[in-house]
Amino acid sequence: MKVASFVHHCEFDVPGNVYKNAIVLGDVDNDNDIELVVGNMEGDLYIFKGQRQIQKISGLGIITAIGIGDLMNCGSNTLIVICGDGWCHIYLCLKLCKSELADECIVKLEPVHVQRIPANTKEVLLGDIDGDGFIELIVGLTDRVIRSYRWAQSAAAGRLVPLHKWECANQIGSMILNKDNEGRPCLLVSQPGATAMRIYCPTTHSDLIESTIKLKNFQSMELRNPSISSEIIGNLKLDGCSECDPNNLTGSFCAISTLDGILMLVKEQVVLWSKKIDQQLFCLKKLSLTDDGPDYLISCSWNGDTYIVDQQGHIVMFQLGESVTAFCSGMYTIKSNEKPVPCFVFITFNHKVFIYYDIKLPKSNLQSLSRYIENDSELLKYMEKMNIYSSTDRKKLIDACLYKYFINCSKNDSEKNDKI
Repeated sequence: MKVASFVHHCEFDVPGNVYKNAIVLGDVDNDNDIELVVGNMEGDLYIFKGQRQIQKISGLGIITAIGIGDLMNCGSNTLIVICGDGWCHIYLCLKLCKSELADECIVKLEPVHVQRIPANTKEVLLGDIDGDGFIELIVGLTDRVIRSYRWAQSAAAGRLVPLHKWECANQIGSMILNKDNEGRPCLLVSQPGATAMRIYCPTTHSDLIESTIKLKNFQSMELRNPSISSEIIGNLKLDGCSECDPNNLTGSFCAISTLDGILMLVKEQVVLWSKKIDQQLFCLKKLSLTDDGPDYLISCSWNGDTYIVDQQGHIVMFQLGESVTAFCSGMYTIKSNEKPVPCFVFITFNHKVFIYYDIKLPKSNLQSLSRYIENDSELLKYMEKMNIYSSTDRKKLIDACLYKYFINCSKNDSEKNDKI
């Protein structure tokens, strides 16, 4: 396993403990820059832009989950903060304020709505769950219940209107919005033992009772603990590998990690590969390290070891050196009006926030000689001129070339030893 070392980082102080879903990256002020939002158990919400803190909101209660998205379906992102007692706080950028640290204007978030929803939310997700073109709020509770809401705007004020409710068989690990092979939106909910529940949301009220719930089992290997919690990630941007995705059906691909250290890439119910890591993997994310590049799987353990895995299963590890209570990865804007860069965000038990940015890895994928020949048009023309058409003849040629190469290397090495 290779080890990576990332140097560029900034750090902030965030007192108090932080739940693993109370940290999110997103454009909270609609200026096309990506900010970091962190909430702690003391009810304090911190917003960071670049290398400084721009706002702190206090008195919210125990913050358990945070989301950023166009919940009001108005073209502007809102910040949704949900507390353990069920209070849902919604913030929106309404005005510009003068920065205290620089001669520039920054956007301040203002509360626009507070509403009570069922308590004990642990997961929050924003997306179009039913394919109607509108964003919904999906929350997962510790009592194994999933609920969806939609923002309804009236002349006087708006509010969250409850839509659907589903009950899971076991505790919820994580939730993702995905698309199946037919392009239909669905909700994947990870369950213990490397399993997941697939939920198709009804598109009309009359279909509510007949909403489809399918249990999808990803367990094709012996788990260390069948009841261990798991995380899931989907909609992976693929790397064009023909073995992985011959039909470019990205919705059929997802990745799962378990708390006892199993990481796997899955297509439908087939495990393409699986890795066993001697760490407790509590978080699974995805991140593209280059423009239009494939998504890497990012999994973090409690001791800060972070595993960067490509879609062929090659692993690179980054060691933070401190135990962490929360982690996320994504794009972050270090300097205003510049492109956001890939980053890792760690929150430690020492009440520190570390943002490692500009994450880069050297290309480590190996290409076979046979595939190289197939992609080289000039070499193919030459082989056709030599009457080498079949794959068997090409294989014999490759074997002969490699044999001759190794023989020459051995002769050179023996000659050097004789001289010595």
